[in-house]
Amino acid sequence: MKKLFLMLACSSMCLMSLNAQEKLVKEVEKEIGSVKCETLREKLQPAFTDATSKDDAYTWFVAAKVELNTFDELFKQKMVGKAVDASLLGTYLLNGVDYLKKVFPLDTVPEVDKKTGLPKVDKKTGAVKVKTRFSGKAVDMLVENYNPLNMLMSEIHNNKDYKNAIKAYELFVTLPYEPYMLGRMLVPADTVVGEIRFYQGIAMWQSGNPADAIGAFELARKLGYTKKEAFDYALSCAVEAKNEPAIVAIAEEAMPLYGKQDGQYVRILINAYLNDQNYAEANKILDEAIKNDPNSAELVNLKGCLVENQSSIEDALPHFKKAVELDPTFSKAQFDLGRYYYNKAVKVRDERTDLAGEELAKLTDPLYEQALPYLEKAYELDKDNFDAKNALRSIYYQLGNEEKLNAIEQ
Repeated sequence: MKKLFLMLACSSMCLMSLNAQEKLVKEVEKEIGSVKCETLREKLQPAFTDATSKDDAYTWFVAAKVELNTFDELFKQKMVGKAVDASLLGTYLLNGVDYLKKVFPLDTVPEVDKKTGLPKVDKKTGAVKVKTRFSGKAVDMLVENYNPLNMLMSEIHNNKDYKNAIKAYELFVTLPYEPYMLGRMLVPADTVVGEIRFYQGIAMWQSGNPADAIGAFELARKLGYTKKEAFDYALSCAVEAKNEPAIVAIAEEAMPLYGKQDGQYVRILINAYLNDQNYAEANKILDEAIKNDPNSAELVNLKGCLVENQSSIEDALPHFKKAVELDPTFSKAQFDLGRYYYNKAVKVRDERTDLAGEELAKLTDPLYEQALPYLEKAYELDKDNFDAKNALRSIYYQLGNEEKLNAIEQ
C-alpha cells in the first residue's frame, strides 16, 4: 500500500510539473508580438530543461514562433530599406530553425477513439496509430524562411559573424534533404551547393578552424567547385593544421588542372616524393612540368635540387646556372648557385689541413669571390634568407671585408 502511495504521489508531481510548464508555454505563445523576444526566450528557459516539457513538441514549436516572429518583423523592415543588423537577423532565424528541427522527432501523438477513449490500433499491424500536431506548420515555417536564409547568408558572413555564417551555409545545403522537407522545396543544384560549401570553408578558416575548413573545401570540389581558389585555400588550411597527407592530396588533385599555372603544386609533390625517396616519380612529374614550361627558372632550379639529392651538387650546377640565366631575380636560384661555390670553399678548408694562412687562402678566396655576387643578390632579393646572410657573414670575415661585415651585422 505504501509503495502504491509513493507511485501515485510521484505521478501527481509529474503531472503538476507538466501542467505548470504547459501553462508557461501557453502564456509565452499569447505574448508573442507584444513582448520582446529576449524576454520571452528567458521566460521559456525552465520549459527547456524540465524533465517533461523538454520532450514536448509544443515547447519547441512555441520557442520557434518567438524567434521567427521577431525575425519576420525585422526582415520586413530590412526589405523596405531600414538598417537592420544582419547578425541579429541571423541569430533569430537560426534559433527559430533549430527549435523547429526539434519538433519533428517529438511530434507524434496517439490517435484516440472518441467513443472509447482508447488509442486507435492499426488492424493490419497491431500498432497504435499516431498523428502529428505541429509538424505540418513547422514545415510551412521552414519553407517560408528558406529564401530569406539564402538572402542573408553572405551578409552575415560579411558582417564577420562567422559562427552564424557557418550554420547558415550548413542549413541552406542540408535542409532540403531532411525527410520532413522532401518534396516541399527545390533542391539546389550541385554547382550551387559546391559554391556554398566553399564559402562555408572560408568562414571556418576565418573563425580559426582550418581543420574543419579542409573538409568543406573538399566537399566544394567534389560538387564541381574547382576554381583555383578552392585548392589554394584548402592548401593554406592544411599547412596551418600541419596536415601533411592533406597537403599532398590537395596538390595531387590540383596538379592536372593548375600545374602549368602554379609551380607550388609541383614543389609540394616533389618534396613528398623526395621524403619517400621516390626519385623516379619526382623526376617524371618535374620533367613533364619543365617540358610544358621550359623557361621557368623555378622549375629548372628545382630540377637542380632533385639532381643534387640523387647524385651530387656538381651534377646540379648546370641547372642552377641555367635558372639564374632564365631569371636573375629568382632568389632561390641565386642562393643555390652561390651555395655551390661557398660549400666548395668550405670543403677545401676542411680537407686541406696541411695548409694555413695565405697558402690556404689562395685556394679558398677565389671560391668565396665566386660565391659572393650570387649570395649578395639572393639576400638582396630575400632579406628573410638567413642561410644567405650567415654565408655572407662568413665570407666577409674570411676575405677581411670589415666594412661589409659590420653592415650586415647591423
